Amino acid sequence: MKDLNNGISGGELLLRSLKAQGIDYFLANAGSDFAPVVEAYARVGTGSPDLPEPLVVPHEAALVAMAHGYWLMTGRPQAAMVHVNVGLANGVMGMINARADDVPVILMSGRTPLTEHDRPGARRTPIQYGQEQFDQAMMVRDMVKWHFELRYPETVPALVSRALAIARSEPAGPVYLSLPREPLTELTAPDPETGPLQVPSRQGAADAEDIATAARWLAEAERPLVICQRGDPGGKVAAALEQIAEAHALPVAEVFATRKVFRGTHPMAVGPDLSRRLPEADVVLVVDAPVAWIEHQNRPAPGAKVIHLGPDPLHSRMPVRSYRTTLGLAGNTAATLGALDAALRALPRPPRDTAPIAEAHAAYLARVAKAAEAGSTGAASKAFVAQCVAAILGEDGVVFTERGAPAPFYPGLKANRFFGNTPAGGLGWGVPAALGAQLADRDRLVVSVVGDGSHLFANPVVCHQIARANKLPLLTVVLDNSGWDAVRLSALEVYPDGVTAGAETVPLTEFGDNPDHAAVAEACGLWARRVERAEDLPAALEEALEEIRGNRRPALLNVAVRPE
Repeated sequence: MKDLNNGISGGELLLRSLKAQGIDYFLANAGSDFAPVVEAYARVGTGSPDLPEPLVVPHEAALVAMAHGYWLMTGRPQAAMVHVNVGLANGVMGMINARADDVPVILMSGRTPLTEHDRPGARRTPIQYGQEQFDQAMMVRDMVKWHFELRYPETVPALVSRALAIARSEPAGPVYLSLPREPLTELTAPDPETGPLQVPSRQGAADAEDIATAARWLAEAERPLVICQRGDPGGKVAAALEQIAEAHALPVAEVFATRKVFRGTHPMAVGPDLSRRLPEADVVLVVDAPVAWIEHQNRPAPGAKVIHLGPDPLHSRMPVRSYRTTLGLAGNTAATLGALDAALRALPRPPRDTAPIAEAHAAYLARVAKAAEAGSTGAASKAFVAQCVAAILGEDGVVFTERGAPAPFYPGLKANRFFGNTPAGGLGWGVPAALGAQLADRDRLVVSVVGDGSHLFANPVVCHQIARANKLPLLTVVLDNSGWDAVRLSALEVYPDGVTAGAETVPLTEFGDNPDHAAVAEACGLWARRVERAEDLPAALEEALEEIRGNRRPALLNVAVRPE
């Protein structure tokens, strides 16, 4: 029989276990199920080094996105907790994005008390009847690698350890832990062991025989092509990719980037346009790219060999993904690239003509510059906004963009300085993810560039409150065209010769009276300005920087942009 005299509650044990296992922040949107957690913080102290720092986030989607952005900056997963089924419902969008980009988040939610009598954690309010579900985990089951429900308080450290180990094992991804109030209120023995019992499994390089085959194909290729999409927080993938591209004259196309991995100024960078290069390639190396191309638009030639490389080359969490896979190199991305580089160096290969690569590289940079110049007067283009934002980032500033100009329009940025929305495309991600990055480093310049539709999805008042309350000097640039360009462009793609193409107004895409985003931000205590002309944007950005650096105050620019 355990001696529970002076024991601690399951809620306190949860917090101590999270901290002991590397969690910096406890991102919370609290409800009645948090009572034991609230009591634990009150008892121990919110500033205690033994507990993660609590941070109140007034909307659950923002809470999960902040954990997402924090991991992108640091490589350290964070804990996010929401209120029973209703809070979990709001957090689902963030989990969809985390799952789509293999980002480890430990999401926890309370669960309506199971009991009605006697126990300290039993039901006490009417909503605890209405909020009960037969299967609460089903709300996120399709988005997580692992889920479980706490039953006994003494199992908390082991469950936290297992959750984090699975979340961080490659391919990484979110996990979910349901926390009924009864075990959180129950006492367990004092001074329990709270450290990790399990560690994430680490992948090495892919099978040596498969690497040798891939190296031989690449060495013999006349028109090889490398396609990449995302890197790792530590920058190992970027370093390995630059090395193999330089050493073996392999052209690299970065497409649909979610975490920029290959700088566009690298001489082997040929830009994202695959319309000619992919059908002409005889060997294609796809480096951890869930969406390497759009089958409807481009595909490899019938005889081309296609190699997919990464922790899960088939991206098995995607139900439908019919890309040809002649060879799959399953292993840690950086380690496998390193092994492939070594195998290529051991093979004889005649010098490859790099003139076509240099020509494609120059053409790509010229297209970026031309697009920016074309939108530099009157209402700005997204390309011009990208050029202006890139100019203020300095040596280590980072940008998060959602429906802004994509990564190719930031050619000078190295790895892990540009982050785009995931293939899932759950809107409202950009601003709170940037807040998570800013939380990880309050002194680093973090810029969020978002469309006005995405900004509305992000619950802007909530995001402004988070920034002010937590002294996060984020710069947000809202691209204001009073509508959803993505929806309009999608309609035109499907019906290029339809009535939509000539319509004066496109149904279901225009907001009508758009809110004054700058005025809303000012009402929330931010420094804010409206920019009507592209010519005024560089000066406005500098003014915003002065406010951020001098007063540590978050800032917002509402920039009028032309339709794409």
